Amino acid sequence: MKEFGIYTGLRAALFAVCLGVLWLALRTWLTIWPIALLALLVSSILSIFVLRAARERLAGKIETRAERISTRLEQARSAEDDD
Repeated sequence: MKEFGIYTGLRAALFAVCLGVLWLALRTWLTIWPIALLALLVSSILSIFVLRAARERLAGKIETRAERISTRLEQARSAEDDD
């Protein structure tokens, strides 16, 4: 699924940007691990707002795919009942 790859890449890029900015700002006071954890927290919160459109596209694609699979399963059940 193309949308999944795009959303995942955007999440990774957002984390990398947060990590870079926080590392530049806090490297004299903290080591990399606390900075990385803080970047994870900040990027997670930001992704709720910044990546809303990409997440909605992904959710729509998943919903469409689930409906298609559900329809196929229902058709298979009805064909099985007819036999």
